[in-house]
Amino acid sequence: MTVTKDKYITIEYSFSTSDGTLLGSSEYSGPFTFRQGYGDVVPGLDSRVEGAEIGDELSFVIPPEEGYGERDESKVKRLPLDALPLGRDPEPGLRVNLNGTVMVITEVHDDHLTLDGNHPLAGIPLHFNLRVTEVSDEAPEEHGGCGCGGTCSC
Repeated sequence: MTVTKDKYITIEYSFSTSDGTLLGSSEYSGPFTFRQGYGDVVPGLDSRVEGAEIGDELSFVIPPEEGYGERDESKVKRLPLDALPLGRDPEPGLRVNLNGTVMVITEVHDDHLTLDGNHPLAGIPLHFNLRVTEVSDEAPEEHGGCGCGGTCSC
């Protein structure tokens, strides 16, 4: 069966940065299933599996504009240290909800915080290796996840 819009596709995959840093892998999180053409995955993955068949092995790079977007420095904010009622000491890596936007504290200074509202993978080309293991008209029993190995909050 061929991968086309509306099909459910299961893949075994790994994806990494240009320097080889592993971002996600079915070896750790199991095969990933998504519905083709519905935005369940980044556009570059959707477009590159279109027309594939069960057993096909694909390797490709998804540029940022077809992945999690380019970094947008306007999404980086500097706020006074007391601007966020966190209930605990702020620390780099802590995620906070600021007016409905999830942001990550990237720096803590004596009098201010720096927060980043970009997706953690924004601006990063994604190097994919995958194998199509299943193509179906029916949704599998268990369906979900973002396919990123837990590095994002989709």
